Amino acid sequence: MPPDNPFDLGLPMLRIPEPSRRGRRARRQEPVAPPPAAPAAGDWAEWLDPRPAGPPEPPRPSTSHRIDPTEDDAPVRVPVLIDRSGGNPGPRVRRPRNRNARRGSDRILGVLAMLGVAVVVVSVLLTVIHTGRHKTPAMAASPRATPIPAGVAATTSAAPAPAAIATDDCRSQNTPEVVSGTDPGGTTSGPDAILAFERAYYVQRSGFAARAVVADDAQVPPATQIQRGIDKVPAGTRYCVQITRVPAVDGQYEVRLTQQPPADRASIFTQIITTRSIAGRTLISTISAG
Repeated sequence: MPPDNPFDLGLPMLRIPEPSRRGRRARRQEPVAPPPAAPAAGDWAEWLDPRPAGPPEPPRPSTSHRIDPTEDDAPVRVPVLIDRSGGNPGPRVRRPRNRNARRGSDRILGVLAMLGVAVVVVSVLLTVIHTGRHKTPAMAASPRATPIPAGVAATTSAAPAPAAIATDDCRSQNTPEVVSGTDPGGTTSGPDAILAFERAYYVQRSGFAARAVVADDAQVPPATQIQRGIDKVPAGTRYCVQITRVPAVDGQYEVRLTQQPPADRASIFTQIITTRSIAGRTLISTISAG
């Protein structure tokens, strides 16, 4: 009995074929080599010696098998997908707006603008009223009338002139014949024009203001020359004017001017000033030494 082959396990040599896929052409299958024959039992030398090679087997013709499609291989219909991702769907179609809607919106905007303006105006008025109420108590109290003793009589014809610009003995007086003091004056009469001229000279210290109450063709120096004379008078010089009407000449007055520089004695000058009415205004026409 030949010895057992140690490599022979007694299991059959089996190869599992690959599953075929539907709908596709079957791949070309390589010819499967037959399983090797079990080694013959014999001597070890016989088993190791190779057998002589026989003639090669002719190649087997390869045949391709086409698998016919079945009903299961019918084309699958894919349902239409709806985009719910919120992407940009493209430009929207613009529809023309109704004219009535536009008019309505314009009216609403106009009403809102008017309401805003009204609110601002009311706020400003309330602020002004509220501020005025708070400022009213802070105002100075109205001066009280001081009772005059029974033994002192009130003087209506003469009153002391302001001490800031008038000399110590200057009296404010206004009668048809004599006018005195340091009043602002004006252009309603001859004495008013003279008072305005002297006030511009000593208080305002302006040659142009003094020349404003003088006629254009008057025999009086121009404003620049009057200003040079004003600059020679020390600032703070007090004065007093006494105007007496000249009966012989209409619009002519004798002016007694008192001038007192600071920390100095008073000086008195006499002038003859003539006035005339021009276009409803009384202006100075001549000034000469008295």
